[in-house]
This record gives sequence, structure tokens and C-alpha cells, in this order.
Amino acid sequence: MNVEIKNIHTIKSLIKNHREKVISITGNAENMKAQEVLEIAHKEGVKIYPKNTKITALCKSPNVKDLKSSGYELGNLVLILDEVQDTRNLGSCLRSASFFGVDAVIIPKNNSADYANTAVIETSTGGVYDLNLYKATNITNAIKELKNNEYWISGFSEHADSEIESKDFSGKNAIIFGNEERGIRSLVEKNCDETLKITQKGKVSSLNVSIAVSIGLHNISNKL
Repeated sequence: MNVEIKNIHTIKSLIKNHREKVISITGNAENMKAQEVLEIAHKEGVKIYPKNTKITALCKSPNVKDLKSSGYELGNLVLILDEVQDTRNLGSCLRSASFFGVDAVIIPKNNSADYANTAVIETSTGGVYDLNLYKATNITNAIKELKNNEYWISGFSEHADSEIESKDFSGKNAIIFGNEERGIRSLVEKNCDETLKITQKGKVSSLNVSIAVSIGLHNISNKL
């Protein structure tokens, strides 16, 4: 399966960082940004099809694995996104995961935005291709298997008693953020080793999930 990318910044990033994922470029040099992208594509040997349209890139879909095939050895930092359904939220979470060096990302097979969605890839600025991506049939069962492989599971909730600053993230960790409206599901939260919250300074009690993921990963990266 291939995807068509229209965001010129993402196209530029993909050609530079993931040349093997870019199959071809279609369009013309309608402005300086487009001309720059075409020049980079030409240097990198990407097929270019001149056409009187804005530039688009035909790219390979991200490589996604079934979690059961992993043996549950996913590196020291795993991000689980429990039913994040907005494509741009998922893309922003993946961009932050790439930036902060997350080893693997897990989403449920159902009731979730998809890695291969064009908006997800564009919002991640191509960061989706930097990550080990997995889908799980059942997130609760995935948590249990991760525990069996010595991962400490931290769920994030605005209702948690402990703040992220109090947590030591040495060893193997899996952190969970939930749906935009409901947060992490009650059964998922029940199976976490602990729940954490981001310290609140003002009156608004919650954050957009992609912002929360960024802040959480930033805190964790400072402790690793």
C-alpha cells in the first residue's frame, strides 16, 4: 500500500531522511520551496514526473508489525496510545516520540487513528518512519505481556495522585496516554503499575493528548 503526501515540508523531510520511502514526485516548481524540493529529489535520484500541479509525493506506507511478533522486547521506552482517534493528534504524538527517542509505539488495531493515514504521516513530519510501530488486538493483554518482560507501566491521567516529577524512569518503561475525551480506559488504567499526572499550575485541568505526550516525554528524557 502506498500513500500520497501533499505537505511540502513533509516531502522535503522524507527525501532527506527516508529516501527509500519516496517512490516518486509529481508536480512543478511553482515557487521557491517547490523548486528546492525538486532539486533535492533530483540529487537523490527520485523519479520526477513533471505536471502542471502542486507537488505531491508517492510514498511507501509505514512498516507496522503485529505486537505478538515482537517477543515483547521493544527497547527501554515504549509509548502506548490508547484509542487516540484524531489523525493529527496521533501524528503529533509520533513526531514527539521520534524527537525524544522513543523505541516503540503501540496502538490498538481498532478504534484508533491509523499510522498510514496521510494526515498522520504529514503531521509527524515523517517521524512515523523513525519508529518501531506495532498494533495490538488487546491493549490490556499487551500490558500484561510487557509486565512479564519486566516493563514498568505508567498510565497518565489528570486524576492521578502522583506527579511525573516524582517518578524514576530507569529500566524498561511503557507509558500510556488515552483518548482525547475519555483518557485511558478504566480497565487499561487498572492494569497499570501506577498512574501519573503532569503538574498543573493554572486553572485548566487537562491538556490536548499530543501536548501531554510531548511534556511527558520531555520529562522522561531529562531523567534517562
